[in-house]
Amino acid sequence: MSKELTAEFKTLLTKEEYNRLYETMKEHPGNLQTNYYFDTKRYTLKATDTVLRVKWRDGYTLTLERKKGYNYVRTDEEITEEQFKDLVENGIIPSEKIAQEVNDIIKGQKILNFMSLSTYRISMIYKKGKLSLDRCEYVNTVDYELEYEVTNRNTGKLDFVQIIRDYNISYKKSQAKLKRAYDALRRAI
Repeated sequence: MSKELTAEFKTLLTKEEYNRLYETMKEHPGNLQTNYYFDTKRYTLKATDTVLRVKWRDGYTLTLERKKGYNYVRTDEEITEEQFKDLVENGIIPSEKIAQEVNDIIKGQKILNFMSLSTYRISMIYKKGKLSLDRCEYVNTVDYELEYEVTNRNTGKLDFVQIIRDYNISYKKSQAKLKRAYDALRRAI
């Protein structure tokens, strides 16, 4: 299990901006991952800026992410396919530590899988962070995003401004992928 403090900077991209960046980054490793999101029927975790998800990419990683100021505290734990299926089917969180934190918030409510989000991501190291180019699919929607993840918010912001200048990107405020997916889910219902 690992825990880390990170800061992220992001911008939405047009399809044209994505294609242009893709051409410059395509030699870097890319992968497809799908995140499965969990909450209660009342979205109690969302209401407390808490995210519980399982990421699938060459295996399953259970993640609990809680907002702390402008940053997030993230706890990750590898789980088996069987544990993932048990979480989806029965709402049983396979990590005792994560289950305890979640139960402190949801107070006995049942956990449900309510949505998935698939992202094709190409990543590369840039200065002291990780630059990622994403193509996201969720709730009958496709969008594109550039993300820069760092451990130092101040230098990361300066680096991100330089990145969008260097690649001639028009900055477009980007909500978190999960927020965009929630909004799409709300429109689809």
